[in-house]
Amino acid sequence: MPSREEFLMTLLRLKISINMSLIAKFVLLLIGITYTLSTSACVCSHYKFMDKYVRSDFVARVSIVKNFPNQGAALHYRSEIEIEHLIKGKNVKSILIEGSSDGKRRTSCDIFFKEGTKLLVYARLDSTGQYIFDMCSGYRVLSDSAGKTQIREIQMLNFLDRHDIRATDKTFYGADLHDKLRTFHGIKTIPDFAIYEITFASNLHVDSVRTVTGFNAEIDIRLAEILQGARWVSDRILIDGKKNEVPSGSKLLIGFYYYPAQAADESFISEWDL
Repeated sequence: MPSREEFLMTLLRLKISINMSLIAKFVLLLIGITYTLSTSACVCSHYKFMDKYVRSDFVARVSIVKNFPNQGAALHYRSEIEIEHLIKGKNVKSILIEGSSDGKRRTSCDIFFKEGTKLLVYARLDSTGQYIFDMCSGYRVLSDSAGKTQIREIQMLNFLDRHDIRATDKTFYGADLHDKLRTFHGIKTIPDFAIYEITFASNLHVDSVRTVTGFNAEIDIRLAEILQGARWVSDRILIDGKKNEVPSGSKLLIGFYYYPAQAADESFISEWDL
């Protein structure tokens, strides 16, 4: 029986080392689930919290005040919003949402929110300088009966806001840290999350790791060693098209999350906000 962490990680990503027969079975399973739910489901990559925060131009808790009809053949509609807490970006009165203002789905990726809906929005600037978001932007519909993941995400946003951490960078970074993080299985209770800042040389060598907010001194040191020893890759396709090369001094914010023991499963630390 796979552990809770292994099950969740399998849903989030496929490791390169998985053999092709397992990949085929996994893909067939996803196809079956997708077909059952919808013949044309919208597929989004799972972005980690810190990734979507850094790559977004606008982050805020908002309420939808009024929706306006799509203009012509536009794939988005405009919504008047009331900002309850602005974390990144400009204090705007409206935002663009990919979908149809009448709530009819023209594509599987269309989204629609009724007036009065409260949202946590992650948006990007479009070619006209307006903020826009879609199904895959990482938004959350907020409710009074918030789950642990939503509560933790808001706590992290509040921390970033209090410390004036509003970096925006479209660079995609990646490293396989999963196996190294197994050494933390069974750790005692620590804070729910920690954030670190990595500074890179141009060849993606890690020059330094700074603790922004940590777990504890011992774990922070061990995580810094893991981050420094990892093989990092990057993609700046939206900036200059370069791969595995960044300006010297480039910085990456990365978050880790603590999950307590549950039933027969040990506690663990993950880079994924599960």
